Amino acid sequence: MTHTSGGILADGYHITFDWPIFFSQLFGFAVIVFIFVKWLLPLVKKMMKKSQDAIAQQLTESEQAASDLERAKQSYDKAVADAKTELEQIRADAHADADYIVSQMRDSAAEEVERVKKQGNDQLAQLRRQTVRDLEADLSAAMLSIAEEKVRNRVNTPEAKSESVERFLEDIELLANSSQSGRPQPKSRWN
Repeated sequence: MTHTSGGILADGYHITFDWPIFFSQLFGFAVIVFIFVKWLLPLVKKMMKKSQDAIAQQLTESEQAASDLERAKQSYDKAVADAKTELEQIRADAHADADYIVSQMRDSAAEEVERVKKQGNDQLAQLRRQTVRDLEADLSAAMLSIAEEKVRNRVNTPEAKSESVERFLEDIELLANSSQSGRPQPKSRWN
């Protein structure tokens, strides 16, 4: 690179520096910068401010939505916990009601057995031995039929019906067998 008057010589090229062109280009550049600063820069700043505000608003709304979601989740969890508690209470109440119904049925059946037993004993004392045997078989069948009907009326489900009838029949057979030891046993139609 060599310097000559009014220009620079670089590897075979002659570059000249023309001051009027330089100042006119500098003036044009200053006008462009002025226009940019005066009109375009405020417009760009305004658009950027608007975008920043929109982003800030979206962040605020996102945080609000997150807190709303957390509150909704807590409400849901509380409702689920309350429902579970209520379900357990309903189950406990149902078990208590079922136990009470079974107890009432047993008491009623025991009272009915005692009443029928006393009535049968009064009749047995008045009739002869053979008549007593026939009546006892009929009475046992009638008791079973009445008890079966009462149990069926009080129990709703097929499983409960089966279980209650079996227990009741066993209780009656035990009572009948213990009070009539030595007498011929009537045959149940369930055997």
